[in-house]
Amino acid sequence: MYITMRIMPTLLKNYPLKLLLAENPERLDYFRQLAEEATQQTLKKLWNEDKIIRLGTTSYNAQAIVGPKNVTLTIARENYYLPFRVKMGVAERIGRILRSQYKRMCCYYDCRKALELAGQRTSKQLILKIVQRIFVDKNGYPKYKQVMLEQTLAMIANWQEKLSIDLDMFTYTNLVEPKTQRFVFPFGPDNHRILECKREGDKINYRFKLPKTLVSKSPKDWERITCELLIPEKILEKILLSINEQPKRPRLIVKELKGGKKHYFLNFPWEFKLEPKKNTKKTTRTLAIDLGVKKLATAVVCQNFKQLSRPFYIKQIPQQYRHIERLHKHITGIQTQLAKEPENTKLQIEQKRLHKKINNIRQELAHHTANAIMKIAEDWECKRILFEDLRHFKPQRNRKWSRKLSEWLRGKIPELVEQRSSQKGLIVRKVLAWGTSTYCPRCTTKGEKILAPNNHKQTNKGRWFICQNCHYTAERDYIAALNIYRASFIDYKTIKNLTQTSPVPYMDTGIPPPNRSWRGTRYEPTQIVQVTGG
Repeated sequence: MYITMRIMPTLLKNYPLKLLLAENPERLDYFRQLAEEATQQTLKKLWNEDKIIRLGTTSYNAQAIVGPKNVTLTIARENYYLPFRVKMGVAERIGRILRSQYKRMCCYYDCRKALELAGQRTSKQLILKIVQRIFVDKNGYPKYKQVMLEQTLAMIANWQEKLSIDLDMFTYTNLVEPKTQRFVFPFGPDNHRILECKREGDKINYRFKLPKTLVSKSPKDWERITCELLIPEKILEKILLSINEQPKRPRLIVKELKGGKKHYFLNFPWEFKLEPKKNTKKTTRTLAIDLGVKKLATAVVCQNFKQLSRPFYIKQIPQQYRHIERLHKHITGIQTQLAKEPENTKLQIEQKRLHKKINNIRQELAHHTANAIMKIAEDWECKRILFEDLRHFKPQRNRKWSRKLSEWLRGKIPELVEQRSSQKGLIVRKVLAWGTSTYCPRCTTKGEKILAPNNHKQTNKGRWFICQNCHYTAERDYIAALNIYRASFIDYKTIKNLTQTSPVPYMDTGIPPPNRSWRGTRYEPTQIVQVTGG
């Protein structure tokens, strides 16, 4: 007699808690500098293709393959002492860096194969299509994202034209230098020996080793520190819903403020129960979302093939849009100056600072948009949220920053919404992005793209939609949101397009939502995004 055990799906979510040391707070700086220097030295020593392939093709622990014995620290020809558990953390970090390079290395060699087949004079767009059609994964999607392919092809062209390098004479590791972008120290492989943490109520007691001085040459220069960490009320409410009372092994991260001051955080992962995906029903109230370029998101509430709400538009405030545009113009000006003065360190530092500022704005945009989506779904009592599956999406070539920004947000926003919805019991699904903005949701026939509701000139750049059959006109983002809901009931193995699905009747006023508390309370125009419509 055999008993089958059903594994419960879980989700890990990280909560950073600020680390404070009342006595000798500079010990954290010592620890970061020693761990960072050991990582750089060991990474250069182990930087080879054999290690990258072994880590990329196996699922073993990274520190077990790298080996803590290979981690060394030498400064001014003197060997420094590191505890064995610190070496395990450094080995884990090095292994993760090497493992992340496996896909980029495969992309490099696949692009070179495509260049050899098509010829060096082949256009970049044709090479992209060749690589995306030949190299696919198990599901038939392109193996590499377009951004990675463009970066790899630009890197190869730079080596061949500007540096006049024969690529057959070098390997990937000879051409690419190992780098660590930010400091993240994993305490995962330490078996709770170097860091011991235990939650008791709203506090976490932690105990781990830190160096007394920057020059640590013996075990006497390291000492165990015991402190108490207070959990904020907002985080404690979420932690109480987790499966286990105790967190998993954390990571040490650093956040630098504008003035240069650094704060250290212990990023504790907690395990939550993930609701299994059930068969969707027509009676389930659904929030269908289309992620766009000018509008960050367009959402519509539907149920039983009926539209219950007017469209919600989530977009940036004009001041924020102009602020990002000024930052990109400033970066363009710095790049022209660096072309004349490539060794100007002040310009390089300013360029990195502006790029970091834009990345922070991107993160803020994604989080605010995800919060707005969750608030709408909560107020309308939705049980399901729908997005488009844009893994194989191929946007047109456009160098404008808004296009690049929206491409990044298209992947980040659904990820954040899925993390938040898993704790509230909502289901997040993705549908195939196939003609969602070209078919009429009212009569299911194929429509045309026009410039404006009062200008019916047909053009591929038009942001409005018109149906020649029923003469229904609306914004394409609004049309796409309705068709995303219709596409969630399609089996594309048997149905070829959206004409064979049920239409969504037009409702001018809709029904009143259960709660309208989101309007004018949480998302004011002074925030980074604003919610209109509904």
